[in-house]
Amino acid sequence: RNVVRGGVMPIATPVASPSRLGCAVRYTHRGHPSSLCGQKLSRPKHRARHVPARHALMASSSAPELGTLGTLDPAVVAHGVLHVHTPLLRSQPMSDLLGKEVYIKLDALQPSGSFKLRGIGYACQKAVRDGSTSLTSSSGGNAGLATAFAGNFLNVPTTVVVPTTTPEFIRKRLSSLNAKVVVFGDQWSVANERAIALNQENNGKLIHPFDDPDAWTGHATVVHEVVCDLRKLGVLGREGSSGEEEEERATSTEVGMEDEGTPLRQEIPNTTLSRDLNPAGSKKIGAFVTCVGGGGLLAGILQGLGEVGLEDTPVIAAETDGCDSMARSLQRGKCVTLPGITSVAKSLGAASPSPRVFQMCMPKYGAANKNLVRPVVVSDKDAIEACLRFADDHRILVEPACGAALSVVYSGHESLKDVDGVIVVQVCGGAIIDRKTLHAYAVHFGIE
Repeated sequence: RNVVRGGVMPIATPVASPSRLGCAVRYTHRGHPSSLCGQKLSRPKHRARHVPARHALMASSSAPELGTLGTLDPAVVAHGVLHVHTPLLRSQPMSDLLGKEVYIKLDALQPSGSFKLRGIGYACQKAVRDGSTSLTSSSGGNAGLATAFAGNFLNVPTTVVVPTTTPEFIRKRLSSLNAKVVVFGDQWSVANERAIALNQENNGKLIHPFDDPDAWTGHATVVHEVVCDLRKLGVLGREGSSGEEEEERATSTEVGMEDEGTPLRQEIPNTTLSRDLNPAGSKKIGAFVTCVGGGGLLAGILQGLGEVGLEDTPVIAAETDGCDSMARSLQRGKCVTLPGITSVAKSLGAASPSPRVFQMCMPKYGAANKNLVRPVVVSDKDAIEACLRFADDHRILVEPACGAALSVVYSGHESLKDVDGVIVVQVCGGAIIDRKTLHAYAVHFGIE
């Protein structure tokens, strides 16, 4: 087992061929390129180096396994990925409430605070691999935090342009990740125009908050992890992988490098529960519940389900009233633009969904298409109540945007009535929340 001793944590990496996938050892001194950039390190070579725990990206228990990185370009992630393999837990309260098996995918535990690190981290790695020397984001929310985290880890200058409405604590958090914070305009569209201009001056990569196919490919890894973990639990069958492969994967990880870059292997038992609770793997994923704003996460989930052969799995896409651009667009059969964002779930605040994601959803929308994409609109109050209930049930704070998805389960929404199989809820997280803010929402909506 990996044990933190003296404030340091060994970084471990699953072994793959031909590339090493997972998190490789990273030298943390500023000014030296990270191995994740795909560049040669300029420090002397070391054996199995330990880095301070505060800099450790992932330990063996959370390093992505073989088969969970989907269609990420091996050349981009040869030295590792920025996101972690987050826990998939069976929710007893939700399962009891619905009378169905409910599993929660805890992407609230990603290092940047939300699922965004999956796709944006990969997009940043790819940009740096392709020669970008700087990164620019126009998001004062979770996308900006993910970009700042990636830029800081990759040692690449990063600028985040935020509107004046961005809370001061978020600006400070961005600065703590060594991002240059530029405050410009009173809304995202104005800040985005400034970000575009700055990025052109810097000859860098503009990281879009949600409309980027590279990011969708990164987000798709959440589905691969869910399938991997459900197979470990025996909920799904294990087609496509042998017992020997799984055993090797469970007992061997890479904790460092030999002098010439050869993987240094160490036998470490996998502590993930692997009892075969359902040997026949007779259950299936009955539905995937998520929230949707601009559509990046939804696109990633749809892509991931297709990659694992589960494209006929219904996806419930939840929004709050006042941020429901995707639901309105699907109902009208064309992309619509909201006159304004009136919901407290600001992370869902895309006035119009990505046209490309909309086109992905239309062939799956409606009874004629088996209702494979099911838009659900909930109230702000329902979303906040779900956040509070989730905090009580699972001791985790999430944003109202995530609360929209949780509300689908807690309310027993009709979109789940015909679901046959386990329900997976993507707990996307969100860093723009704290106890004080959640309490203020509760008081505002009269929730005790």
